[in-house]
Amino acid sequence: MKYSVYLLILVNVVFFLWETGFRGEGGGPQELAIPSELERILLSSEAADSEAAELEPGDAELKSVEDEQTDDTPTPEVKPPPPSDCFLIGPSNQARADELRGLIKSHTGEVEVVAKPGEVPAGWWILFPKAPSLEAARENRRMLAGKGVADMWVFEKGSLQWAISLGLYPGRAEAEAAQKQFTDKNIVTEVAPRLVQGEVYWLRIPWHRPRIELEEIVQLLNTQDPESKIPAPIACP
Repeated sequence: MKYSVYLLILVNVVFFLWETGFRGEGGGPQELAIPSELERILLSSEAADSEAAELEPGDAELKSVEDEQTDDTPTPEVKPPPPSDCFLIGPSNQARADELRGLIKSHTGEVEVVAKPGEVPAGWWILFPKAPSLEAARENRRMLAGKGVADMWVFEKGSLQWAISLGLYPGRAEAEAAQKQFTDKNIVTEVAPRLVQGEVYWLRIPWHRPRIELEEIVQLLNTQDPESKIPAPIACP
């Protein structure tokens, strides 16, 4: 009986040592760590988007600048417009165009007179400047009457509204001569054409040299004869 008790104690000791030595103290089956839903594996495209989202604003701008700097696309060359090979001088009536053609042809060579639709002078006004309103125009008329002007007309519509006509003459020279009588009375006036629709005439000048050379010819002719008043040339459309 005594040996049976010793044997039972020995078996319990061996079993205890086997439990603690083989499995380890505090041991037990360990759980396998499974990734949670938030820790899922990212695809390559999602990873790229995530990386871009984590960039600071300054980093994104820097990356954009670097991308632009690596663009090897050549910048298109901006070429200046080709020089005009034709110029026009005008407009004027046919008689004036023929006169100017005679003046310019000896300096430029070939010159032709071409007709185009446009506004042509049909007489020349002597005008007292436009007023801001009808009442102001009437006040101007009373002032002119007080200075001895009898023949006058107030424009009540159109481009000359509230100006006062002091006479209409067939040519500019006649209008400028008549203007002197108003200047002597300290009345400020201007000479302006009466324009109507018709045909206007231009000088067409073929030109294959620098534009400034043609402009210098016109300037020279105007200097030699200030009465010629040749307009500056413009490029043909």
